[in-house]
Parts: sequence; structure tokens; C-alpha cells
Amino acid sequence: HSGMIAANDLKLSPKAMIVAEPTDMKLIRLQKGILKLKLTRKGIAAHSGYPELGDSAIDPLVDVLYELKNEDWPSSPELGATTLNIGMIHGGQAANVLAEFASAFLMFRVTHDPQELYDRVVSIVNGRLDIELFSMNSPVHLGQLEGFTSDVASFNTDIPYFKFDGTSYLIGPGNITDAHCSREY
Repeated sequence: HSGMIAANDLKLSPKAMIVAEPTDMKLIRLQKGILKLKLTRKGIAAHSGYPELGDSAIDPLVDVLYELKNEDWPSSPELGATTLNIGMIHGGQAANVLAEFASAFLMFRVTHDPQELYDRVVSIVNGRLDIELFSMNSPVHLGQLEGFTSDVASFNTDIPYFKFDGTSYLIGPGNITDAHCSREY
């Protein structure tokens, strides 16, 4: 999102902006929002044969991740379910040592107010982990044009980070399901 945020410094005010993402040339009318955060925990390293001498950072992280994955997140008739992806997990230093550090990066695809979702995460975490908020934005309604097939997107773009009074259009060749995997080119 840094490029779109930096573009705000240019003080541009276009009537319209076209953002090209792989939408199968369908004009997207609504995209999900996001909530991106990192959970971290410091522990106390100890030999795993003597766990009473330490405090594993991994155990509370796993507990919280399980609770988050099993939470009933909001959904909407048009966007479907809010989804959670645990994109990266780091932690520990050896199999025979209680972990002195653990972290996880999370990305929610949001169907409602991301602040409410963030507040629920804070409540579930309940002080067991540290939370670092990276970004959040609400679902975005986008411009439509006659003659184009429209659709909704379960992904998010940089559109909410550019501040202007014009209309944003989201359209492009290719299919988003080919992104971020071996089929991406």
C-alpha cells in the first residue's frame, strides 16, 4: 500500500482511477476490506525436560490461533464470510527447548467494519499476546459502467489508500485465483 499512500503527496485529484487487477475483465462493484496484524509472545527458554523452569512462547500463540480460527466471524449476503489467513508463523529455537519467542502474521478479509473485528481479536487475545496492527480498511464500493459484467472481489487492493473524490474502477485481465501460487506469471 506504500505506493498508493505516497501518491497522496502528489495532491492529484482525478475524476476517475482505474486499478488493474485480475478480474477476468469483470468490473468489480465491491471488494472486501482487510485487517492485517502480527501477534507476538516472549517466553523464557528452558530445557524441554524441565518445562517448569521456563515459559513457552509458542503454547499461548497456538491457543489464540486456534480460538481465532474457530471464531464465528461476520458475513454479508454480498461478500460472503469474513476469512482469516494465518500467513506466517515463526518461533522457537530447537525441538528440545521451550521457545523464547513466537509470532504469527494474520490477514482477515473483512466484510464489515474492521475496527469491530480488531476489537474482537483484542478481546480473544485477552492480554496473552502482543498485537501489532499493520493496516485495516473497510469493504469498498467501486464504480460501475453500463455494458460491463460486474462482480464482487474477495480480495483487497490499494484503492482505499488513495484519497480523492473521484470514482475508482477495478478491472483487469486474468483470474485472481492464479495469483500468489505456482500458476502466477
